[in-house]
Amino acid sequence: MPHRSMTRGAGILAFIMIALLASLDGQKPEVAVSEPTFRTKVDLLSVAVRVTDRKDNEVHGITADRFSLYEDGVLQKISLFAAEEEPVSLGILLDVSSSMATTGKLDHAKDALFRLIGTMRPEDEMFYLRFHRKVEKVVDFTSDTDRIRAAIAKTGATQDGTSLYDAVASALCYMRNARRHRRVLLVVTDGADQHSHRSLEELIPLVQASQAQAFIVGYFGKDEYDLYKSSRNQKVTLVTSQEIDNPVTVFRRLANESGAESFFPSSPAKLQEAVDAVAHQLRTQYTLAYYPKSNERDFRRIEVKVGQAGARVRTRRGFGQLQPAVDSLDRPCEQEELRPYPYESKVALKNGCTVYHEDFQNQSSGWPSKERYHYVAGTYQIVTTKRFEPERTFPRSPSNFSGGDMGSADPVEGVLVANGPSFGDLNASIGVELKSTEGAGLVFRLNDLGYYAVIISKGAVGSRKMAFKLVKKYHLEARARDLSPWTDFPLSELNAEPQKKISVQCRGPVITILLEGQSVAKFEDRDFDEGMVGMVLYGTGRAIFRDLLAEEACDGRMTK
Repeated sequence: MPHRSMTRGAGILAFIMIALLASLDGQKPEVAVSEPTFRTKVDLLSVAVRVTDRKDNEVHGITADRFSLYEDGVLQKISLFAAEEEPVSLGILLDVSSSMATTGKLDHAKDALFRLIGTMRPEDEMFYLRFHRKVEKVVDFTSDTDRIRAAIAKTGATQDGTSLYDAVASALCYMRNARRHRRVLLVVTDGADQHSHRSLEELIPLVQASQAQAFIVGYFGKDEYDLYKSSRNQKVTLVTSQEIDNPVTVFRRLANESGAESFFPSSPAKLQEAVDAVAHQLRTQYTLAYYPKSNERDFRRIEVKVGQAGARVRTRRGFGQLQPAVDSLDRPCEQEELRPYPYESKVALKNGCTVYHEDFQNQSSGWPSKERYHYVAGTYQIVTTKRFEPERTFPRSPSNFSGGDMGSADPVEGVLVANGPSFGDLNASIGVELKSTEGAGLVFRLNDLGYYAVIISKGAVGSRKMAFKLVKKYHLEARARDLSPWTDFPLSELNAEPQKKISVQCRGPVITILLEGQSVAKFEDRDFDEGMVGMVLYGTGRAIFRDLLAEEACDGRMTK
């Protein structure tokens, strides 16, 4: 489908498990010599183990006979042991969504990764995957660090959002081809997942079943991180009124499930420290491996003990149902069949262009549904009263945390909802009925930076006029900017019905406004060149929306 999605920007809070371990029970495992490469029908289960003292310094030089590994409380034979300097299969996942470019984050991430790549050795192997709304493997497993470095250097940001869950799932699939039993994913991102086809609860079993550790670097700004961290909810609400998982709890949970760590640097220097910490752990962890009795178990609990006074052990808490060997897969990772987005049931192609037609009849088509905004009998309604407290919202990308107000009007919170694909040049329209509200209207080109909206308001009682204005709202700014003042539009007997039709036509920077099918104004503004469509309401009252239509203009043709 030729449309794109612009947005960026939880699960249960789970901290990285650190177990205080008792001394060995005296039983010494039989240990095999480590081989750098292996492939069997039933692979060894490999467990990365970090051993530190009470000050979190690595403890070096521990021999194999000092370790014990238990599965569901039963001591296992350690069939492979590797002390620290062990070859690594490393997958690098880099977020290239639009917000990574706004404050130089992508360049900072590249610099940090270049230093990591410089620490890799000839026997290591790496692959490089970039992700935004889509997931793209750029370089397959290779020991050629120059190839990886060159690919990262050429990487630029996109104008899309973040599909973190899909990226991690794809990387875990690719990791089945790994030749080393030390397997690590390093994810660098500044975004919360908003566009994955799978949920967090669908991803967690894949992480549990994989032998790879997932180190997650959440490169948020300090204010943004503090806000995510201070939210005690598993979900956070975006400016669009859509709910997503709280990324701070998500990153910690993914790392915890895989026996890794999550980092939340707030500056380029802290980002480099976080990536350096991962590089350090690649060279200082121990590796234990054993052959499981069966691959059919839903979850097997893992515990590692070490006979070393004062030692602390960090490792994964267990394995889920094991993934099949790569040779048994029916299709390559790139050919995975992904579940459609909910709004795609309302999307079609016409004359080669994307058409999004929402009649609000199907309540599973993806619009948020709460007390203040919900489907009602073939309409979508937004309602606000004085008793409503403004909802704390988070940005579609890390930039702002408020809905803002309606330009030069009195300061009131706006309630905005959005859904569907992204459009650049388009025709869009919607029917709006106002019920004692200051204004409501059509939102378009909503992206990481902000949005445009055509707002209408009712005239005086008995008046045959309505008023309209065009506003531009930056997420970073508290107030919307007026691109036009309130302008009266006379109503005839033919358009005296309570429902009014708002339409816009966008061609590059030129925006044409139509009311009741009549062209009433034309403006030029170059700040937002594409984005989602939606609706907004200002003031107290209710707005009833019907029949949202957005049609893409492509190749000089426009659907009629």
